[in-house]
Amino acid sequence: MQPANADLNNEQVARPPSSHRVSIITLNWNCYEVTRDCLASLEKIDFPDHEVVLVDNGSTDGSADKLATEFPSVRLIRNQHNLGFAAGNNVGIRDVLACGADYVLLLNNDTIVAPDFLSKMVRVAEQQPLVGIVNPKILYYEPANRIWYAGGSHKLGWSFAKQFGVNQIDTGKYDQPREVTFSTGCAMLMRSQVIREIGLLDEAFFFGFEDLDWCIRARKAGYKAYYEPAAVVWHHVGFVTKRNLGKAAKDFEYVRNSVILARKYFRAWHWFSYIPSLGWFLAYRTVGYLVRMEPQRAKALYRGMWCGAMARINGTNDNAV
Repeated sequence: MQPANADLNNEQVARPPSSHRVSIITLNWNCYEVTRDCLASLEKIDFPDHEVVLVDNGSTDGSADKLATEFPSVRLIRNQHNLGFAAGNNVGIRDVLACGADYVLLLNNDTIVAPDFLSKMVRVAEQQPLVGIVNPKILYYEPANRIWYAGGSHKLGWSFAKQFGVNQIDTGKYDQPREVTFSTGCAMLMRSQVIREIGLLDEAFFFGFEDLDWCIRARKAGYKAYYEPAAVVWHHVGFVTKRNLGKAAKDFEYVRNSVILARKYFRAWHWFSYIPSLGWFLAYRTVGYLVRMEPQRAKALYRGMWCGAMARINGTNDNAV
């Protein structure tokens, strides 16, 4: 199975009513090739009432101009600087909510989608009014039959969310739709109603954990998150981060944002499980990085912990639409 052949799956499904408008937001930052492939795959989707909004996050490689020329039907929003994942997407979210979108789909630009993925996700939401967030099954771009996300879970007191099926061959084991407690922002469909109620992505998270934070807020508001395996997306995992920021930046944000999330939501008793969990993670990664002669990555872990402890925690009003 190859992502390039995703359009071979022509199974007919009942389409949701065209009155349910979906705005697809994808963020580009100096990544012309993968963004081009993503937008090309979106041209083949079968959902009748959608728009694609490309938010360019201060690219300096000319990719925004080239993409605008090649995909004239895509609406382009330009940010002057790289605002990060949360703030960059918030620019697009504010725009599409003002235009009356019923659903907002955040989609990483390093993905390829199956033609029917959006129809199947919207159908789940329409059948269950309390479902506020829907994720598809997400496979690695290469090898294309290996799972990256097949649902996820998180509990207060955990240092990191868990993704099901990671690196496993897709044999059908994870083909059962179900409620989840962690939804990834890689391909996340959310009701506009939920966003208006719980607010925008928290910009305290530059990238990473903003999706988990959204899940926690949505669940607190009484909404469910759902995993729909019949909808399929392929993902160049880590492509943008590795190209533009490097691995040490990812390590820094991973730990920093874990600490920010803990400070934001944890009660006193949650820290008794969180601190040993984070400590084990730091020790394990530190040893591994030093053995591989990557001291800058080890240093990034502890800078992340310090910066997370010192960061400003946003209040409810800071996330308002």
